[in-house]
Amino acid sequence: DMNELGGWLTASFPGIYVISIEIGNGYEDSFLLPMNKQVELFCATVLADEHLHDGFNMLGVSQGSLIVRGAVERCSLPVYNLITLVGVHQGVFGDPPLKSLPPQFWDLISKYAYEESVQNVISIAGFWRDPFQLEKYINRCHFLPDINNEREVRNETYRKNMLKLNAFVMTYSDIDETITPPQSGWFLGYASHALQPETWNQSRQFTEDLIGMQTLSEQGKLHMFIGHTRHADAQHAPDKEFFFQNILQFFNNTLS
Repeated sequence: DMNELGGWLTASFPGIYVISIEIGNGYEDSFLLPMNKQVELFCATVLADEHLHDGFNMLGVSQGSLIVRGAVERCSLPVYNLITLVGVHQGVFGDPPLKSLPPQFWDLISKYAYEESVQNVISIAGFWRDPFQLEKYINRCHFLPDINNEREVRNETYRKNMLKLNAFVMTYSDIDETITPPQSGWFLGYASHALQPETWNQSRQFTEDLIGMQTLSEQGKLHMFIGHTRHADAQHAPDKEFFFQNILQFFNNTLS
């Protein structure tokens, strides 16, 4: 599904090495492999690719935004610029995200997302952030609270690795029909006990600098954009003008 966007890059930068990394074996593995395993497999593939040893730019779309960021934090990859389109950095909650799954999974996630058996199997459970059960989310959700450094014991390596980036690019779409809230792409999830997105002064990522967001912003390394396409079009022709105007520039950079 990334081939069209990859073609934009090869046409814009002749000779550039572009690789689209599939995790597992197709669509079913995207939701039937837990997020921790997906990051592990992704890192193994990247680290085995000799073309990437000296540094590269990296892009993730939707759920892929968490995979690429988790890989930066956990695997210390030599990434210049990290780019995420229609991301889910502060998780998802509600009916729209469930519609991307087969119907038999809808009740399982909405009612039992934080049960161990569900956390161990279904990817979306790893970033299901219920604003009415935030304590349970932080204590029992396996993936997102960890890479977001939301727990009492924080991993300073995660923050250090994020601060090595030249740029961190984040987007969300103001007509996204899949991610709720769409502002999750900017680390703004639903506020506690509400279905209204957090504001900057409510987000722990910005007030507590959990993984370096505040520092990246102060250093001029944080770049935030709002797109205007359906979620499924983020890497396709309807988003091409937006991509070329705002995102393409971040593929022409090297470490300082």
